[in-house]
Amino acid sequence: MIDEGFMIGEALVGEEPEIAHIDLIIGSKKEAVGTAFACSIAQPRQGHTPILGVIRPNLPTKPTTLIVPKVSIRNLADAEKMFGPAQSAVAKAIADAVEEGVIPKAEVEELAVIVSVFIHPRGRDYQRIYRYNYAATKLALSRAIQKFPDIDKVLEEKDKSIHAMIGFKMNNLKKPPYLEVALDIPDWRRVEGIIRALPRSDAIIIEAGTPLIKRYGVEVVQKIHQLRPETVVFADLKTLDTGNLEARMAGDATADVAGFSGLAPIGTMEKFIEECKKVGTLSLMDTLNVPDPVEVLRKLKVKPDIVELHRAIDVELYQNRGQEQESEWGNIGEVREVCGNEVLVAVAGGIRLKKVKKALKAGADIIVVGRAITAAKDVTGAARGFLQQMGVEDVDQFRVMTDF
Repeated sequence: MIDEGFMIGEALVGEEPEIAHIDLIIGSKKEAVGTAFACSIAQPRQGHTPILGVIRPNLPTKPTTLIVPKVSIRNLADAEKMFGPAQSAVAKAIADAVEEGVIPKAEVEELAVIVSVFIHPRGRDYQRIYRYNYAATKLALSRAIQKFPDIDKVLEEKDKSIHAMIGFKMNNLKKPPYLEVALDIPDWRRVEGIIRALPRSDAIIIEAGTPLIKRYGVEVVQKIHQLRPETVVFADLKTLDTGNLEARMAGDATADVAGFSGLAPIGTMEKFIEECKKVGTLSLMDTLNVPDPVEVLRKLKVKPDIVELHRAIDVELYQNRGQEQESEWGNIGEVREVCGNEVLVAVAGGIRLKKVKKALKAGADIIVVGRAITAAKDVTGAARGFLQQMGVEDVDQFRVMTDF
């Protein structure tokens, strides 16, 4: 079954406080698992002393199994939960796996299993502790043998998944199109009302606009995340100098995206992009007032993650006197030729509901909208109108999530 090395499995089963979380490795006694097994027994740690898996006293399971407590055992009550229902459940699950053919019976004397077991200090129900740890051990073991998940499953699920302990997921903007709501209002009370009114959608990006950041500092990004922890927040810094410093500031403030000006020196832009990569923040180049954005992009040794083709608010106000003018977004295809197909292209300036499909048809990935949403009497309805025009839906909206 196992030619060399070891196999790894993990499973989370049940509900708090008796929830079971199992980390497991299985492998040959002659290889790394056997060495780790022997060292753990020979060098016990206070509060985490490993114990053999026994179905009942004097009946150890096979393959020989070592149970390692994840949570420190500090008193007799903790010890009883580990030495009682948890120990027996893990041992029974291993033996049942042999009986069911998950582990070949002929190999049990050649193998060793190490199981790391989580028991919550507030867990009280022995029935649930036993059943949850039994199920989690069997599941982790079968996953180890099957080498689950494979890399295709990991790549499929990584942008959909929400960790139970944090309640939100990291959105790397892999599923365009997106609606970016620009908050260029330097009034936190108004901004807070708008944020609360926006629909809860995976397709929304919230922009902390330059005026908002200038008044409240880049820390306003954290305040937005406190209201909407699951939403991508863009810090529109329009950086012109000290690129690495300002990118680091945005990352420290939990910005998912940070923006610099395409008018900045080439070195500043490159430092900004490189620093964004270091802190796990996407970089955005704002082309506001840049005569030839494509030429600037060609000069960059490192390319931004997002290019925003932008028309200024002041230009809009001037040109919109008397009649509405359509935005000009430039050649999106040329941007992709220079930066590669992975680059996201945002369009900003003068975007109204009737222009959304035109922008998407031109190749835009992100539609940036300001006053058409933020100044609307019905912010929720206005935002939903744009989302409907974009034809987006939430990731896994109709999926009933238990495991996979």
